[in-house]
Amino acid sequence: MSTPLSTSSPDGTEFTIVALSYRGYWTSSGRATQSGIELDAQAFLDWVSETYTAPETDLEVILWGHSLGSAIASSATATYLSRHHGDQSSVSKGGTHLPVNIAGLILEAPSSSIKDMLISLYPQKWLPYRYLWPFSWNHWSCTTAMERIARWRDQNEEQSDAIIQRAKSGAPMLPRSRHNCISLESFRSPPPILLLSAESDEVIPPHVADGLESDGKRLKLELERKDVRGALHTEAPVKVDGREALVNFIFRCTSERARVA
Repeated sequence: MSTPLSTSSPDGTEFTIVALSYRGYWTSSGRATQSGIELDAQAFLDWVSETYTAPETDLEVILWGHSLGSAIASSATATYLSRHHGDQSSVSKGGTHLPVNIAGLILEAPSSSIKDMLISLYPQKWLPYRYLWPFSWNHWSCTTAMERIARWRDQNEEQSDAIIQRAKSGAPMLPRSRHNCISLESFRSPPPILLLSAESDEVIPPHVADGLESDGKRLKLELERKDVRGALHTEAPVKVDGREALVNFIFRCTSERARVA
């Protein structure tokens, strides 16, 4: 993926792929829990901001999650947007690192929820596992995360309308934080979403992508779906049409966000 990105960028944009090793995975210590992984994801995004931003750099972040990781990526997006409500510029005038722009969200072969995963992995109705989801310690859900993103957007729009009304009435504009003041430019729309579905997925049933697409439309989120022909659960990015969809989406996200920044 890094090769087509680096060699085909129309404007010379540099791309860096950074992966997070959650607690309990790979070389990371600790025990993998939903609450812990959610904290890890936020710490990771803060680290990316601190590590890769510079006064001359316009940093954009695209979050990419595969399978159950799609729920982690979408949840991380919702939490990060809520944490930094309206404050999304990379470096303040004083050089302080501020939150980066989340320019896009990629959901590759996504699962909708723990419940759906158990049912798809254990389709036999006589097996007990499919009925145990209420007792799970983890309740990842892409739909819930998208609903949170939509609420963040609605709150942004309400505050934007309030600012317009205050400006029309001649009321003074109060600082939002010690870094900058509230302005209409601070209010960003949610990042566009690419739903990359593996057509021959042997793990996630086809109706999951249908449901997520329907949820995105219901919430009025900017969601694009691509069904990759002949792709199994882990093959969507390596198939030609899947790779093209990914690269085009990334280029479009970064170029569009750069124009409005």
